[in-house]
Amino acid sequence: MPMHDLAVAYQTKTNEELLQLLASPEQLTPEAQAALKSELAKRRIDSAAHLDPEGENGQTKSAQPRTSGTQLLRESQSVGEFAGEVLHVYHGHLWLFVRLIAPAVIIGYVAVVMSRNEGGEIARRLPRGFGFAGQITEILEIWFTYFVGYLVTWMAFCFSFGAICSAVGQIAAGVVPSASDCFAEVRGRVGSFLRLSILLFSLALVAVAAAGLLDAAVFWIFHQRQVHPSFFIMRVVSFVFAGLMLLVLSRFGLALPALILDDCRVGQAMFRSDELTDGKWLTLAILLAKSLLGGYVAGMFPFWLAGWIWAYVQLPLRVLTVASIAGVIVVEPFMFIGFALLYIKMTALSSASNVELAGQLMSTPQVP
Repeated sequence: MPMHDLAVAYQTKTNEELLQLLASPEQLTPEAQAALKSELAKRRIDSAAHLDPEGENGQTKSAQPRTSGTQLLRESQSVGEFAGEVLHVYHGHLWLFVRLIAPAVIIGYVAVVMSRNEGGEIARRLPRGFGFAGQITEILEIWFTYFVGYLVTWMAFCFSFGAICSAVGQIAAGVVPSASDCFAEVRGRVGSFLRLSILLFSLALVAVAAAGLLDAAVFWIFHQRQVHPSFFIMRVVSFVFAGLMLLVLSRFGLALPALILDDCRVGQAMFRSDELTDGKWLTLAILLAKSLLGGYVAGMFPFWLAGWIWAYVQLPLRVLTVASIAGVIVVEPFMFIGFALLYIKMTALSSASNVELAGQLMSTPQVP
């Protein structure tokens, strides 16, 4: 039976039925064992805990590698320890995450460059001076071109983010999946995935607009007070407001893990993310800063380096572009791994708290 058919068949079985199959691995083909462990990982059932130390009486285990995923579910003592766990997961499966994020970075680069080139071509045909304001159609074309480029980039990164969520979920359960399996899981929820991604993109546009309004308000205040800030101060103010709006938006960064890992509906995933990120501002800020600032530095560093050594070595633009894309590919997975791991940890802690509360309520004597 093909791998996809096995995965579909196992999705219809209960946890007990899956564990019964796990107890008799000698009756399963290697493909069936891999599909079974993948389904157990999706349900966050640790398959290693249900096998004997001898590996089911010495039978050969699945070729799919295992990892100490259950250790990822312990509660971190600090934000720094959590960031260390994220790096540990990333470094332990570096090639997997590079394969998951690389398509998004490449597609995003191509989409943005094409939109800018097209927008630039339209802008060059516009008249200079006050005549520019009368070209409404051309201005809308430029705006639409940029909009499409950034939308394609956003959707590509969301798709890779969903695949990374699948990978982290399976790693936490003790299974290291293949990149194709992770992408296939996102495709299996394509309807909900598209709705959630577009909703998050709309919220991102609102956040950018809000940052622009705050930016304009500050500079209006400067103008009213006859203050003339330097270009550097203006850039810092703009980046601060943009960062604050993105930080607020990151409260919904766990919605995609909720959809991929627990098959939540779009609205349920949004509320779930807001609930689990309550009070996690510092953690979210670190994940954002390391990914966005790190990605910017990694992308620009080859060009900065070329500027410093240009008098000695002249590097082709193509080489610098490839180096820039490679740097972004290496840096970007951190934030997505962090969001997925934060969702898994907070969900586990929330479930444990609910069980403890239920036990306390059951043990409390009822007053007649």
